[in-house]
Amino acid sequence: MLIRTLIALAALAALTDCSSEQPLPPPAEMGKSIRVEHVRVQYAAAFAPGVTDLPASEATRLNAFLDQAGMLPGDRAFVAAAPGDPLASQRTGRIASLLARHGLGAEPVPPPPGLDPNHVAVLVDRYVAIPPACPDWSDDPAGSHSNSVTSSNYGCATLSNFAQMIANPRDLTTGRQLGPEAGDPAADAVERYRTGAVKPLSSGASSSSSGASGGASSSSGGSSGMSASAGSSPAPSQ
Repeated sequence: MLIRTLIALAALAALTDCSSEQPLPPPAEMGKSIRVEHVRVQYAAAFAPGVTDLPASEATRLNAFLDQAGMLPGDRAFVAAAPGDPLASQRTGRIASLLARHGLGAEPVPPPPGLDPNHVAVLVDRYVAIPPACPDWSDDPAGSHSNSVTSSNYGCATLSNFAQMIANPRDLTTGRQLGPEAGDPAADAVERYRTGAVKPLSSGASSSSSGASGGASSSSGGSSGMSASAGSSPAPSQ
């Protein structure tokens, strides 16, 4: 009888040990994320002294800047003439008419610091998606094998690829209102595929980008051109 009692007590103790749940350490967060920054891109269009018409070369550079900035019809740009410019209204109006050809609105703002005389600044608000620092193999390759923490490189590929693919990084911070979409472009693409009339890839984007960068420089240095700076204040709604 004593032996049976001891066996029963031993079995009960074993069951108690098995059923007791040991607290696991909290799972580590992924630690990787995409950083979205608000950037104001600026271009300074140069006018000849006493002239309100924009030279053809400057108009070409402005068009290249708008293409490189990824402006879409319905977006807004901000224009500002140099302080004390007696031709400010005519010159900003000329820039506004050029923006209107792209389907863009123009909104006057105070001139940015360092804008030279006979220049009109064109500012565009954009959001930039910055991927995490990857790859990250800072953890011990052997690992703890506890299944309670993720590796240091976990999520790197997914987030890095997503940051490159996102069409409008602003969507990562503020969603856009859904609306009806035009199905004609997709239907036309399918029809071209079926009829063997697929369009070749265009190289215009690379040439446009090189043209914009070749003729533009930072306007904060006192010359016409383009610059970008991260803004700490919320961007105007697009």
